[in-house]
Amino acid sequence: MADAYVSSLALIDWQSTLGRADGTADSPCACMLARIDRAVDKHPDFIRLPDYVELLEAIGRECRPSALAWSAGLAVGLPFGTDLGRATLGCKSLGTALHWICQYFPLLQDASSLRLDVDEDWTTLSYKILDPAIWPRHEDAMYTLGIYARLIKTAAPEAWGQVQITVEAETEQVNADLASIVQASVVYGGSANMIRFPTAIINAPLNLAPPADPAVLKKLTSELSARKRATPITDRTRQMIYREMNDGCVSQEHIARELGISSRTLRRRLAAENQSFQMLLDECRMQFAALEFRTRKKLSLSDMALKLGYSEHSTFSRAFARWAGMAPQQYRQALAAH
Repeated sequence: MADAYVSSLALIDWQSTLGRADGTADSPCACMLARIDRAVDKHPDFIRLPDYVELLEAIGRECRPSALAWSAGLAVGLPFGTDLGRATLGCKSLGTALHWICQYFPLLQDASSLRLDVDEDWTTLSYKILDPAIWPRHEDAMYTLGIYARLIKTAAPEAWGQVQITVEAETEQVNADLASIVQASVVYGGSANMIRFPTAIINAPLNLAPPADPAVLKKLTSELSARKRATPITDRTRQMIYREMNDGCVSQEHIARELGISSRTLRRRLAAENQSFQMLLDECRMQFAALEFRTRKKLSLSDMALKLGYSEHSTFSRAFARWAGMAPQQYRQALAAH
């Protein structure tokens, strides 16, 4: 997958958070602040997503795990200095604000998914980095969820008691009591990092700023279109496969539809980049399976096969042996030995 980047605005936000955390010159937070300062100087606009995530994981290890990241998200809120921030703050309702953030999120961060799913009773905002190689990424998840939790708390503070937080990390991978940090129920080992809240508050008023000029949204739409055109179809397809992987069967027709093109056009454009959909699907399945084996040690082969779209775990086992040169059980044993 091509290098992915995230706006350095997030690093600038962390400068403020770490600066408030501990005033001692040689404290862990002060040391991490110095590291963030160097990163901002070196990357004033965008920083590689893997480097950014590793920085946040280092902060979690050295400072207050997850609590600092969650607090940073709540304190920072939205990227106020950007067109997206101005457009979101000017939304009349919570639902509209979240919709616009999801729509234009690729302008802030590559190779990631932010989506809003609304049903009759519950609405779920889910966030996920679409590159299995970027792991662990728990502190980034807590920071990002904290940002959107602020919007929910602002629009409907009385509803927070009904909120449920889900994180990708398993319980043993998190060195913190997340429920006490977020003041809500927490589910571990999710397919994505999520905030679930009552749909009844989706139209709660926001009105944090005057409505954005229509020209701002037009500019954002133009920038988003340009970003998509500049991204190779191979990368866009790979990211879409990763996004849809947990739902089971991933078909070429479905992925093409999500990309806004026909299956025939997808085949033609992939062929122009010396790729095929099946080649990409096999590659994504292998990378996804490798991540699952590292992070979901109790997951059965049958469940793994279903997540990857196989109806029989024996079919998955043969495919995995073809990819990795060893059976899934041997691969899991080799991981456990290290």
